[in-house]
Amino acid sequence: MLTRPEIPSNGPLNGWVRLLGLVGVPGAISIYLVWWLTQWLGLRIDRIIQLLEQIARELKVTGL
Repeated sequence: MLTRPEIPSNGPLNGWVRLLGLVGVPGAISIYLVWWLTQWLGLRIDRIIQLLEQIARELKVTGL
């Protein structure tokens, strides 16, 4: 039976190095920027939803 040779583990960074090797430096930068943008927008969207819920409660809007 064919078996893969044991590859020594380089610790917890091994997975990140494999990801970097898979997507490259531009891909890693893009992944980071998408993550940062979603975090930044997520906070704004959460606040907007809270404000809309407060307005709906004040106007006594009923849901479906």
